[in-house]
Amino acid sequence: MSALDLVQISECLQLIRQKKHRNAPVSVEDLPLPVLANILSFCEPSTQHRAALAATCFRTALAELHPVTDLRDMNDNCLGLDFLPADVLLSIFKHLDRQSLGRVGRVCSRFRDIAYTDALWVDSARTALGSNQVDNEFASKSQEMLTARDRVKLGSSWSRGKYTESLIAVQNTKFMPRLQLENKRLWVSWGSRIWCHPRLPGGGVAKHTTKVLRAHSDDVSKFVVSEGMVVSGGRDRSLCGWSAHSGQFLFARRYCHAGEINAVDVAARGHAIVTGSRDKHVIVWNLREDQDREGALLPVPVHRTCVEDRVWSVAANNTGLLTVGTAGTRGTCPLRLYDLATGGHVLDMGQHLKNGAGMLDLAWMSHSTFLACGYDTCTRLWDTRCGGHVRTWEEPYDESVYCLATDHVNLLVTGTARHGRVRIWDMRSSTSLYARHAAAARKGQSSPVYSLAVDASNMYVALDMSLNHWGYSEMTYGKRQNVIRR
Repeated sequence: MSALDLVQISECLQLIRQKKHRNAPVSVEDLPLPVLANILSFCEPSTQHRAALAATCFRTALAELHPVTDLRDMNDNCLGLDFLPADVLLSIFKHLDRQSLGRVGRVCSRFRDIAYTDALWVDSARTALGSNQVDNEFASKSQEMLTARDRVKLGSSWSRGKYTESLIAVQNTKFMPRLQLENKRLWVSWGSRIWCHPRLPGGGVAKHTTKVLRAHSDDVSKFVVSEGMVVSGGRDRSLCGWSAHSGQFLFARRYCHAGEINAVDVAARGHAIVTGSRDKHVIVWNLREDQDREGALLPVPVHRTCVEDRVWSVAANNTGLLTVGTAGTRGTCPLRLYDLATGGHVLDMGQHLKNGAGMLDLAWMSHSTFLACGYDTCTRLWDTRCGGHVRTWEEPYDESVYCLATDHVNLLVTGTARHGRVRIWDMRSSTSLYARHAAAARKGQSSPVYSLAVDASNMYVALDMSLNHWGYSEMTYGKRQNVIRR
């Protein structure tokens, strides 16, 4: 400490004694300016700025400490963005694009918290691919609740094809597997059995199985998991059902069709089942409690309808409208609509399509619109209000489209008949975003994509001998999945 500092401190102490003698209040403002400047020199710039706003003596002391800095400039710096209220900053940040919001979030923790607020991202999240959190069917498949910003990031990954692929299961025999996805479980059929695998954080699948459902004597052609039930139809012409929670066997109807059951759906909130077969018939079943077996159900046929061609797919909506996809041969319409309650014919659609344009997969988008794909290499959005299709997405390599999956907003995923090709579409455009080939179980093999299942951040692709996982979340980048081999 210099001699000048000692003199200033002694003068300060003498001044304080005089004020005490006169009973005058003593404060830090009574310190000499050089002493205040010396004290403030040990403070951080932000603290110095707050002191300059607090009292005139501090501003004067800082002026002596920084003689080059103009007091007016200092006051301007003190009133920067950091001193604005959060609601004002929120209003300002609303005018920034995504990249600018990301840069602002790296300035400081306060800016980051405000920039990550859902209110700034919710509009973009509504239109991002794979972001539907309103539709109960799609939202129930996701493992976690996503913020609006997370949904925007996932939508960007879907759009740019930024994902990590891994093999989940490999088979030694060729099958036609089907998939059903829930938030905690993945169901897959191999041959005559249906396997249930728990899902892991990040979209992975556990190597062990919690349930193996057995009732068919031949391959499972189609099954659905809905309303707490697993309902399947097989090549053995049988309709079987189990409890999805406990795996308890509920019912079986043997030889209920004259041919293979290709299509199954659960309707009327679990009180009805629809089956379609190669025998050209669609049957609507009501479920009743079996009096002979406690906890068991008994499917009772209510309506049996001949659609005049082989049935490839069925789908019922919440308003009681049933869509049937046929083989589309011999002058039969590829899409026929019926009333689920009465079995009456409502509407035919697709009369203008070429012969053999069979509809292999269906998915309702709303009460009046649904997606359909099939042998004519196209996926179309049909509207019952106009009696025709309103959008078309065509596979450019002239391949049949075996299956589809959607987020019920803008994301459309289609699986084709060769090379395990999966194509990603933004339904607002007629051009696909990109196409990728799912890795086969062994090099050199080519397989159709038999089934697809998607949620907000994951996609599962079923080939003839393998099950693949595509993870679009950052949690899956760089991870490898344990392969289930049977």
